[in-house]
Amino acid sequence: MAMATFSAMNETVARYEFRVFAPRMGITEHLLRTLAPCESITEDSEIYLLDCTQAGDLNVKIRHDRIDVKRLVQRDRGLEQWKPDGQLDFPLPVDTFYRLWGSQSVDAARALSSDAFSLEELLRVAVQPASHLQRAKVFKRRFRFSLAHCSAEHDYLLVNGASLESIAIESEHPDAIIEIRSALRLEGFENQAYPLMLCRLLGRLPMPGEDARGY
Repeated sequence: MAMATFSAMNETVARYEFRVFAPRMGITEHLLRTLAPCESITEDSEIYLLDCTQAGDLNVKIRHDRIDVKRLVQRDRGLEQWKPDGQLDFPLPVDTFYRLWGSQSVDAARALSSDAFSLEELLRVAVQPASHLQRAKVFKRRFRFSLAHCSAEHDYLLVNGASLESIAIESEHPDAIIEIRSALRLEGFENQAYPLMLCRLLGRLPMPGEDARGY
């Protein structure tokens, strides 16, 4: 049976996160840059794989031809604690596919000529009408900052070609994030991880304040 190489990341501790998205960050970006200088700028192109029925619990993306997996540990005062769950190489065994996303795409898996997915086959599954799996291509230009017991970033994003911005604060210490969140005047804003935001952007989940019909 084909096997994927799984790199455990148990040595990486779970971190609390707070993230917001907006067309433009405006005053929030200005406040962040007054707190600390930008330390680095990086760029990445990633593909998120989304099951929008579990968008709040699982973060799966393809980066540098590997699958990165994070799982939600807990929520605390509007923050989310996420822990890296490992990295997977291709080909991806069908049973690993089921472990991540369940058996909703069983027909697509049965159509394979082997018992594992190549990168191209997995991406094809994510656009089939019968599949519960969605995909979103995200380009990120990240401006990174170091604050008291926290790291922060201001991101310029292209999500399937659409422009968006994000600011995130991360730390092992939730109280430190809450302090920085207050300094950035973000106390009343919803914390959105990438899977939740992307499922909403793709129209798979209602926006805040909408009912199931989208009104």
